[in-house]
Amino acid sequence: MFIIAGIGLNSFSEDKIRKIVLTGADVLRYNFSYRTPKKNIEYIKNALKITEELHSDTKILIDMPIPKIRLGDFDIKSFGVREGEKFLFKSAGFTSDCNEFIPVQTQELGKKIKLHQNITIGDGEISIHITNIIDNDTVEGTILNNGVIRYNKSFNIENDFDTEKFLKQYSEIFNEIKNIRTHYIAMSYINEDINKKIKNLSFWEESLDREKIKKIIKIENKTALDDIEKIIRDDFYDYILIDRGELGVNTPFELLGLIQKKLIDLAKNNKKGIIISTQILESTINNYIPYRSEITELTNLILLGVDGIMLCQETAVGSRPSYSISVAKKIINEVQKYKK
Repeated sequence: MFIIAGIGLNSFSEDKIRKIVLTGADVLRYNFSYRTPKKNIEYIKNALKITEELHSDTKILIDMPIPKIRLGDFDIKSFGVREGEKFLFKSAGFTSDCNEFIPVQTQELGKKIKLHQNITIGDGEISIHITNIIDNDTVEGTILNNGVIRYNKSFNIENDFDTEKFLKQYSEIFNEIKNIRTHYIAMSYINEDINKKIKNLSFWEESLDREKIKKIIKIENKTALDDIEKIIRDDFYDYILIDRGELGVNTPFELLGLIQKKLIDLAKNNKKGIIISTQILESTINNYIPYRSEITELTNLILLGVDGIMLCQETAVGSRPSYSISVAKKIINEVQKYKK
């Protein structure tokens, strides 16, 4: 089983990348939903330099943007909230003070939200109950659980999807990355028509590593689940990625375990690679010993023959990313010894 380490806010430094590689990450993931393509490429080039110095075969994964509404930027980057607190959410790209308002990167937010609607942020870390529609741009909401709101996280409401804008964004990113070494590219499944257009973009013929790039399709929503038989049989994709974070907010969460089991079985029956993402060992951000449910879940994934896992918050946000990787390696090694 290979380990993908998400690289983010707390793991861009040369020291952190070096430790992540030396600890045993097989792939470094750069999420292009955040930062500009040029900034991400700068980080990737730095990582490639480090892997060459270390004579490591650690690979690069470019994770293409998800077409969704996101929070704006904050001065403090993360903002602690408590159950029962009330905050304003406003159409804006930035705030210097989240107590004044929390920015959401969409126009006319007040028209896109219903009174008494419950909304999640990110992978469901924070839930909000909308108590007041103040005007076309501003709503008020009550926080439903203690936690932290982080900048640029997804604000999970319906988005008016602009196909042309989305494909233009993909083309611009592909144009930026076509001359850098890339081993994996992950993309969302939107629908059959749009993904056909993505497959027809010129990048796949022009890229420096076009014959070596492994293509990952992310299963994140009901549309992907409805079309899963077609996706599984599509030879364009090398791997299916079960994005448990997105599925946990886009489908009934009580079905997630059954969905995961079905997708693993389908992938294996069709000889398609399978990767599991989100909350693999998230407790190791703070804990020395991970939650027992995480240990047993990872053990079962290995026994089921899953090909890879993606650590997200563990290595992108956590202050000790290499520790999370070392824990994953310990569990993987022990289960693989058992399988022999």
